[in-house]
Amino acid sequence: MVNYFVFIAYAVTILLPLYYVLISSFKGNVEIFNHPLGWPETVDFGNYLRVQERVNALRAIGTSFVITTASLFLILIVSIVAAYGIARVAGRFETKWPALIAEAYFGLGFLIPAFSLLVPVFLLAARTGLLYNPGYLILFYVASNLSLSILMLSSHMRGIPRELEEAAEIDGASRFQILRYVIVPLSRSGIMTVSVLNFIGIWNEYIFALMLLDSRYRTIQVAIPLLRTMRKVDYGLISAGVVAALIPVYVVFIFFQERVIQGMSAGAVKQ
Repeated sequence: MVNYFVFIAYAVTILLPLYYVLISSFKGNVEIFNHPLGWPETVDFGNYLRVQERVNALRAIGTSFVITTASLFLILIVSIVAAYGIARVAGRFETKWPALIAEAYFGLGFLIPAFSLLVPVFLLAARTGLLYNPGYLILFYVASNLSLSILMLSSHMRGIPRELEEAAEIDGASRFQILRYVIVPLSRSGIMTVSVLNFIGIWNEYIFALMLLDSRYRTIQVAIPLLRTMRKVDYGLISAGVVAALIPVYVVFIFFQERVIQGMSAGAVKQ
């Protein structure tokens, strides 16, 4: 009974803010203040149209999508190859020290605070002439998200029986063919977990997108604060912008949530 109560209380704490933001996106300030949790008197999409007019939300969402998917594609390519090297190739030595050292090296990425990178990342962009270039931001996202991706995937790949690789080698498969046709399909749940986690993290990133991009390549996270003016804060308008930014994330998570749960649970028990 206590477990059900805790579960319901946790669900309410998660759903209530989402409900509040959603219904507020159809209201004005007066209605929000007078009836904060009440259903809107009329379902009017005027706030969403104003968001589009003010900050060109569709273009910002498109920019976010391109940057996120490009970063995710490069992250998967690099992390899959590196994780395979840690889990399998390095494990072919007489000792496991090469694999352990490689894992420890990538694990150091968790010890670097993100805010400590603001100045060096900005200076590097300025000196290389890549400031306000989306490609530079994509490369930064790739570098900053490799640690988690490699460690998670290497954990999954270690649980794949070596006999499958040996059978493929006997049949004449190369190392690349083993990786493509044996390791990657069997690591699908881990790859999906890494993909969703990185998608959400990159999509919601704000500080570096604000610092490294100009108005031509504004992402949706950078565009939302621009809905606030010096004279007035239209909470209904801001809520509409927040909902527009949340929709892609929730669509991705809803479609792949089972894969994510399977991948995280599998990684917890594999050695």
